[in-house]
Amino acid sequence: MEGWKKGFIALLAGISMIALSAGLSAAAEKVEQVGVGLNMELTGAGASSTLPASYGFMDYYTHINDQGGFTYTDPVDKKVHRVKYKIIWADNGFSVARSMTNVKRFIDEGAKVILTA
Repeated sequence: MEGWKKGFIALLAGISMIALSAGLSAAAEKVEQVGVGLNMELTGAGASSTLPASYGFMDYYTHINDQGGFTYTDPVDKKVHRVKYKIIWADNGFSVARSMTNVKRFIDEGAKVILTA
């Protein structure tokens, strides 16, 4: 079980690095928050198998924010910026229609990355 936790943390760290490169690499101005949409299955038919991953996503991004966020060096102005995640989450209830509604909401609220568990 301990190996699973380490692997899961490594996976989340990798996803975060992808989020950074996709959401921030072209940024020319200081960024205060990066939106992350978490489309989770907390209820419905698949909830029993997806709850651990869903809570893991929330815990991981909350932990980063609790530590003060993260820093990155802007490739354009070469300044170091401190950024926190803007966590946007919703339960999709194991429904495609609800998932689509959630994703549209995430985009409207500025999510740069959308994850599902």
